[in-house]
Amino acid sequence: MALSSDPQQVSSAERLPLTTLIPRAWIGFGKAPWQCVGLTALTLIALTGLGVLARDLQESGHSGLRLAGNALLLLTIPATLGPLVSLLRLADQLLPVGSGSDADTSPGKGRPLRWLLRQTTALVLLEGVVFIGALNVIRILSGLIASHSGVFSTAVLLLGLLALAAWSLSQILALPLLVHYGHRPLAAMEHSRKIVQANRIKVLALLGLLLGVNLIGLMGACLGLLLSIPFSALLLMASCRTQTPWDRDSRRNMLPT
Repeated sequence: MALSSDPQQVSSAERLPLTTLIPRAWIGFGKAPWQCVGLTALTLIALTGLGVLARDLQESGHSGLRLAGNALLLLTIPATLGPLVSLLRLADQLLPVGSGSDADTSPGKGRPLRWLLRQTTALVLLEGVVFIGALNVIRILSGLIASHSGVFSTAVLLLGLLALAAWSLSQILALPLLVHYGHRPLAAMEHSRKIVQANRIKVLALLGLLLGVNLIGLMGACLGLLLSIPFSALLLMASCRTQTPWDRDSRRNMLPT
């Protein structure tokens, strides 16, 4: 079921098609397994290779090398986003569509990769600023209250961390929604919040499924991650193809064909 990319037209009653995630992901992975593995390998190489090099430079005794290590560490994020966004975009294209007349075609398919990379970078920066800012606010408030009441300071710290964790969970689908619908960062964040709010239990099940898949991948070291990460990308992109409850066309399009 195709949904509008306009955040004002997005229904808050969208439901995650949890029962069809694994079949859709399996069918999609079977269409182009080597492309998925190749993009995953590029992502891991960019993340681990640059990260290890940056850490070695930071541990150097020379101030210039330490500065270069810090700069290289910052470059790790944009270098990783390229293959990661390409992997999500490929996963979105590989997923099977519904069988109805309004079969799901990705609204963001016409967006060029350069545009997606710009919006993804903006999304990561925005979420990073919110997350780091919230952590600092929690830390400052807890420190100010600690001089008056240690118990109250601990309660504020725990409540703040729980609220931050809940916000972070609400953004689990922001990047996949940006790729699938061609959203801008704020629209992707709002859309993800609405879906998570309407599907709390299903989102927790999805998170557990993603953790389980990648824990199995870690058992095979990097070789296992080459399979588990693209499968996780397919699961995330399949989660973007939500269904509207009590809609006949939505029920008809639930199963992959």
